[in-house]
Amino acid sequence: MAAKKYELIVIGGGPGGYVAAIRAAQNGLKTAVIEKANLGGVCLNWGCIPSKVLLHAAELFHDISSAQQFGIILDSKPKWDTEKLREKKDTVVKQLVGGVKMLLEKNKVDIISGLARFESENSITVTDEEKNRGIINFDRAIVATGASPISIPGMEIDRKKVITSKEALEVEDIPAKFGVVGGSFIGCEMAEVYNALGSEVTIIEMLPSLMPLADEEISSTIGRAMKKKKVTLKLSTKVKEAKVSDKGVELTVENMNGETETLKFDKVLSAIGMKPNSNNLGLEKIGVVMDEKGFIKVNNRMETSVSNIFAIGDVVGGALLAHKASHEGLVAADVAAGIPSAVDFEHVPYAVFTEPEISAVGLTEQQAKEKGIKYKVGKFPFRALGKAIGMAKIDGFVKVIADEQTDDLLGMHIIGPRASDLIGEAVAVMEFGGASEDIASLIHIHPTLTEAIGEAALNVYKKAIHIIN
Repeated sequence: MAAKKYELIVIGGGPGGYVAAIRAAQNGLKTAVIEKANLGGVCLNWGCIPSKVLLHAAELFHDISSAQQFGIILDSKPKWDTEKLREKKDTVVKQLVGGVKMLLEKNKVDIISGLARFESENSITVTDEEKNRGIINFDRAIVATGASPISIPGMEIDRKKVITSKEALEVEDIPAKFGVVGGSFIGCEMAEVYNALGSEVTIIEMLPSLMPLADEEISSTIGRAMKKKKVTLKLSTKVKEAKVSDKGVELTVENMNGETETLKFDKVLSAIGMKPNSNNLGLEKIGVVMDEKGFIKVNNRMETSVSNIFAIGDVVGGALLAHKASHEGLVAADVAAGIPSAVDFEHVPYAVFTEPEISAVGLTEQQAKEKGIKYKVGKFPFRALGKAIGMAKIDGFVKVIADEQTDDLLGMHIIGPRASDLIGEAVAVMEFGGASEDIASLIHIHPTLTEAIGEAALNVYKKAIHIIN
């Protein structure tokens, strides 16, 4: 490779990296993105997008299975064609990866394949698949290398019997018994998929509830929903030992009372957390400061300890979310171009695409208590909403948390149909410093699911119309 020079390079072509590269080019910077594998990163190729294809298929399967209540008569029970399912998933991924490549090219961003390593604050080496090495010089750089799954000691990931979400999304076969270690967002979503596919699913979670970072009522509600689907929950339980063989995986687990048992699975998904992809980049060589876990330290302008080096996405820690990474990419690219910008980490929403869906933004009740904030709560159940009843999707609720004195909206938590689409209203209101009364005063279309948000806000003042306050 001949030496090249850019005003900005982006290392990593995931949802943070490619967005940053496009914005940098829009800002007039000569830009290149360096990607060692596929454009779109884990999210597009082996995470967010393919998992949502499978989760949508699971939802369709459930809806078809219960279609008789709407007068739809099926001649036989629905069944899976996993080859067709994989084909659909791969088609969606291929289309979106092609879209990312086209957007980069149309914005005149150079795409460079290979592994990058810093040699100085203004130069990197890139090694391609043929081990050819070249030098790239730059004025500024954005590190967007993401994160990778971690293993439990003694239960190392072999990607055959002990797998990550990447292998789980391939759906090469449907295991009779599928174990999920970790009741995280990823763990619950994959449990949902394999439960719909027909596996006998068990979730093993060390803490007392699924999704322990979520609002407590959300956690307990999704736990009940999982049990209703015959998913076995082993909460307050940790893995003590794992034995992997050609036949499957034997896990010895221990509960909070010290009682042990052995569970046998055909496959086990490890979903216990992620580690930053910050090794082997030469960051220490140029003085980029990281924390004890290897996450790169940044400020709200996404600047590292080295003035011309930025970092975004999972490699900087915090909430490991694709949309957070993309937003950080926009901020970093603007700051790199001399445009004032900063990230507001208080209003980052998240969603979990289980059935029912989950979404939230802002403080939970627990967090408000820990901060010593006096608050009020308004709730509205979907079972009292005409649209949800008509859809036969009545599980869940909307919860609004507001400051007791100022009425400022502190948080919103939703579990129910299309929760991921509904949360945007709360994000906008919070970003503009709004209150629960602002939401209550908005006119929500009837009949829609958004009415539940308005009713929950009204319930803060015990003035909801369609429930007894």
